Amino acid sequence: MTKLLTIFSLLISLPIQLSVVRYNYSYYGEVLHSAPGMNFAAYFNEKTLGTTLSSPEDMVVYEDMIYIIDSKTNSIITVDTSFNLVAEYDTFDLTPAYLQELTDAGINDVTEITLNQPFGIDVKDTGIYIADTSNFRIVKLNHNFEVIDVFSDIEDVTFNELNFEPLKITVDISERMYVVAKNVYEGILELDTDGSFNRFTGVNPIRLNPFQIFSRSLMTEEQLAQLQLFLPTEYTNISIDEKSFIYATSKPSENNAENQIQLINPKGIDVIKRNGYHPPMGDIQYMEGMNNYVITGPSTLVDIATTNDGIYTVLDQKRSRLFTYDSEGDLLYINGDEGSQSDKFDEGVAIAYLGDDLLILDRKTRTVIVYQLTDFGMAVNEAISLHNQGEFEEASLVWEEVLLLNTNYEIAYNGIGKFYLREKNYAKAMEYFNAGHDLYYYSKAYKGYRNEVLKANFGYIVFGVVVIVGGLIALKIRSTYKKGGSVLYED
Repeated sequence: MTKLLTIFSLLISLPIQLSVVRYNYSYYGEVLHSAPGMNFAAYFNEKTLGTTLSSPEDMVVYEDMIYIIDSKTNSIITVDTSFNLVAEYDTFDLTPAYLQELTDAGINDVTEITLNQPFGIDVKDTGIYIADTSNFRIVKLNHNFEVIDVFSDIEDVTFNELNFEPLKITVDISERMYVVAKNVYEGILELDTDGSFNRFTGVNPIRLNPFQIFSRSLMTEEQLAQLQLFLPTEYTNISIDEKSFIYATSKPSENNAENQIQLINPKGIDVIKRNGYHPPMGDIQYMEGMNNYVITGPSTLVDIATTNDGIYTVLDQKRSRLFTYDSEGDLLYINGDEGSQSDKFDEGVAIAYLGDDLLILDRKTRTVIVYQLTDFGMAVNEAISLHNQGEFEEASLVWEEVLLLNTNYEIAYNGIGKFYLREKNYAKAMEYFNAGHDLYYYSKAYKGYRNEVLKANFGYIVFGVVVIVGGLIALKIRSTYKKGGSVLYED
């Protein structure tokens, strides 16, 4: 009886466990059990820090220091890598240079500034950049938390009738600022070092289905005016890498559920690779429509963080999930668990890498949760790193270890297959690519295998062709003699 109860409880609890953090998607889109790439390791919050967090909105890591901005206390707090409070700032003095600039402009009554509902922060060598949302400006501080400059007057027609309300900000090595602003659909604002408007970049395109395109072509101008306005979706967050490529997330909609993650090059073109089994978009299986019992609709991605070797993670606020991809768009692992306990998060708003650890900022519980790589996650990341370094044999050995930890991990088969392909062991490569459902590399291996077979048997093939052709000629001659003819030419 006890054994039956144990089995019954496992049957009930196992699907729940699988649906929480231990799954991935197969080539066919099926949900598969998978080892977790990261696990909960630690947390810190206002109690452990001995400060006040009311509505933390954004977080960034710079030189082993964690910066968190709060939209209710209008403050910045800094935390060290041991998760101890370093400092808290809610007023910011002006630098002598900026004070002189204001004095020259006839402003003599300002010696410090405060923030008003700031929603974004970025920290670079050149300074600390704050999206001071409800003050309609960007504030630039030095690393002593003194004001260097303030940017508020954005000269573009977009803001003739619309307030400039910056929500998120990132800065490249040339000090150009890239800003996600509220109610702006034209794209990401690019501002020069002096705050002047350059352009909109990474315009998120509208995608109409063939029926919508055809029906609109038949409508009059009056009918088109009565249709629902189709707007490109708003970006939700941005991050920039050392090559000035912008990683961006945007809100899901009927028109771009599969285009929520972008990698925008300096020309403003999305160049993210989508070579995985499925587009990088968070969960690919979800229910549509309204449902009181199940969360419906696609993932709501609100932040993105990058680490070594082109690996990046996106935060799904809707289901409290973390989806980690490689530079090719392969979904490496899924983590996260919704809840108000210290090892879970309920309303994630920001993520940032601290070395190999991942920090998740939860606005609702006012907590930062720390995830560390598991043995499985470390092995996956190591295999990718070795492959990028050209250590293909070593990478294949690590992929073998990955398969021991997770036999369902189809990506590992492709990693091993690439090693055999480089070694020109085409038959073995085809075997692994077939197991990993990699049609592109399977076809390359098959082409090499075919050429190898042709080369090895070329003499036999030529001999066979000669025999066949000779046989046909002999049959033709025999048939001609039987009919009383002659194969010799007669004048």
